[in-house]
Amino acid sequence: MNLKPIKSAIALAVLSSLSMNAVANEDQAIEEVSVVVKKLTRANHVIDSTMVKQVPNISSVFAVMDKLPGININEGDAFGGDDWSTSITMRGFSIDGNSQQLGMTIDGIPNGGSNYGGGAKANRYLDAENMSNIEVSQGTSDISSASLEALGGTFNFVSMNPLLNKETKIAYTTGDHNASRYFVKHNTGEIFDGTTTAYASYSQTSNSRWVGEGSNGGMSRQHAEVKFITDLGQLSITGRLSYDDADEDNYNSVSKEQFDTNPNWDQLTWNWTGIPHFDQMFAEGWSTLRENTLGYVKFEYDIDSTMSFHVTPYYHKNQGRGDWIPPYLASPVDANGNPTNQGGSNAGSYGFTDGNGTPLAPAADCTETYSWPWNSGSGLHAACYDSSAIPVMSYRHTHYEKNRTGLTANFDMTIGNNDIAMGLWTETNDRNESRDWHKVIDARIYHHFDRSPYWVQYDNEFTTDTLKLYIEDTISFDDVTLNIGAQKYFVEIEKFDKFANQVTGKVESDSDVLFSIGGIYQLNEEMELFAGYSENFSAIKDGVLERDASSLTQIAPETAENMEIGLRYNSQDLQFSATYYQVDFENRITFIAPGSDTDGIDYDIGTNGSYINVGGIESDGVELSLSYQLNDHVSLYSSYTHNDSTYVGDAEGFKSGDKVNDSIDKMFVFSADYTDGNFNVGSSVKYTGERGIADAYTILNFNAGYNATLDNNVFKTLDINFVVNNVTDEDFLSTGTGNGLTYFIGAPRTATITLSTSF
Repeated sequence: MNLKPIKSAIALAVLSSLSMNAVANEDQAIEEVSVVVKKLTRANHVIDSTMVKQVPNISSVFAVMDKLPGININEGDAFGGDDWSTSITMRGFSIDGNSQQLGMTIDGIPNGGSNYGGGAKANRYLDAENMSNIEVSQGTSDISSASLEALGGTFNFVSMNPLLNKETKIAYTTGDHNASRYFVKHNTGEIFDGTTTAYASYSQTSNSRWVGEGSNGGMSRQHAEVKFITDLGQLSITGRLSYDDADEDNYNSVSKEQFDTNPNWDQLTWNWTGIPHFDQMFAEGWSTLRENTLGYVKFEYDIDSTMSFHVTPYYHKNQGRGDWIPPYLASPVDANGNPTNQGGSNAGSYGFTDGNGTPLAPAADCTETYSWPWNSGSGLHAACYDSSAIPVMSYRHTHYEKNRTGLTANFDMTIGNNDIAMGLWTETNDRNESRDWHKVIDARIYHHFDRSPYWVQYDNEFTTDTLKLYIEDTISFDDVTLNIGAQKYFVEIEKFDKFANQVTGKVESDSDVLFSIGGIYQLNEEMELFAGYSENFSAIKDGVLERDASSLTQIAPETAENMEIGLRYNSQDLQFSATYYQVDFENRITFIAPGSDTDGIDYDIGTNGSYINVGGIESDGVELSLSYQLNDHVSLYSSYTHNDSTYVGDAEGFKSGDKVNDSIDKMFVFSADYTDGNFNVGSSVKYTGERGIADAYTILNFNAGYNATLDNNVFKTLDINFVVNNVTDEDFLSTGTGNGLTYFIGAPRTATITLSTSF
């Protein structure tokens, strides 16, 4: 099925239906994350405003969610400065280096995937100061969400609206590990005869890796956002553009044994030795470089009091690179065994040459091997060569580039007691991925590399065409609200091999019609029961087509059936929710790596290996949350999660009934906040249970702040915010890598202070 003509016709019809009439501006935006309260037939745990104060602005937008039940956020440091080591888990589903099982949108715009290879999570699009709220739909996800990954729920990160009044805000953050951040934001107030409000912001962030010292790497990030809202009667136009340029040196995962030996070292180094076997672990050579630009224009048209229409075209450009430093030079050959610099495979590696660059063979009787960081053959040990031998290394780049053009459209209509919603999402995603190898100019000195590659290993282009249709009816009675919906995905993926100059893979990843049903029973003004069931879907990723051995005709899209039932209580001072859920996840897609003769990283792996469906996962659990305003000064919050996730079906690395790698059985959160006039102070504690071989851990955080309104002719406000993460300096393993064998080390005690003012 060719989706392009259908999608073009739909887009044209949607856009042509717009008319240039006028609508009123929204209320002035709130300068902090707000509580999201909706009458939903599914669990929707929300962000409390006190949670924002517990997280420094230098952190990523994910950190504020970590207190919610069922959700666990882990990042390589307290600032979210490394995408490679970032993971999000919820109800046994994960976003990490291997899995993308949770949907993510920004103002309803799909993020383009959360994977490392060409994906971009919400922290690439949104600064903390510009975030209004986070809409979390757990389990039975939002049917209108535009995502191909929403097996276990969705996160919608909502940006702040411009203020009605003219204002400029500046902020500076400093902290441990050379942390520094500058932020400036200008609100125009009402302009163009009061029809338009807008803001523009810019931030610059940097910090060092907390592991090691000296040349231990770090991150630097430039970020800018522009947003405007124009009101023209019945029509409102919202435009937003974000740009993010991040350069991150990664953290490395370690085994439980390595952590027990030294819980403050991830096995990467910070001194260049001139010995390639050790320098392959040099921290500044493990890098993630990414640029992301996302823009949209949203047209909202109120036909009358009972009907409205929204359409949002958008564009996203992603480009970047991932780096490693293999401790050798490769010898690429084509299918006939002839030397080549394009495609083919590595016929052999060499770690030393003579003065003319001729590869040297190790001494025949040499048995020397390295025992750290990984065992290796004698061919790479310096003792196997004459003292005049010159060590050589490669600098391996994987290049990512993505261009997405899409559109979302929604129509809402009220007929009697029926609130009907229908809509579509259409997108064309063109993604390029290539890998090239560069010679390190002189491995004895540093990792400076020749800009011209000596081998381009592969160069592929992937095109994904997506069309989603949905319809939903919410029926309201006196005490009962029912919700019935259906959605359908049409997804086509194609691989074009630039070396072969032809299409070498194609797969359709359409869904069945996916049904959802839910209901709310209002017991009284403060208490309600809710229940929901949904069929969720995750399309086959284009990464499956990367692998030449994958049998595309035998791979099915991943699906999940989610059921939940719960109770919500809301009064002026107390909010409580309890949810029980069951999840049946089927057709889990797993990568099977080819055989390798290395005990560490297989740098040579290209497009070999394969993906297969390997059974699924069953999860069930309970989530509890409570917020209580004790008096005018003290507020309390607590959440508890009990989750049981097990594999269904045997596969390499696990058996049916085994606990899911990195899934967490128990989590508990308690926080208390005190406010007295301009002063606030608070503390939170989170217990995270065992994950496989990783021990449980407890993290204590502290925050204090002073917020004042200034009565002078220049400055309006002065804010001081002090945060300490991991007050007790707990040693712990945080994010797993999905294999149950290695984990990233959790960040140590980290303090930051932010000064901000507006004028």
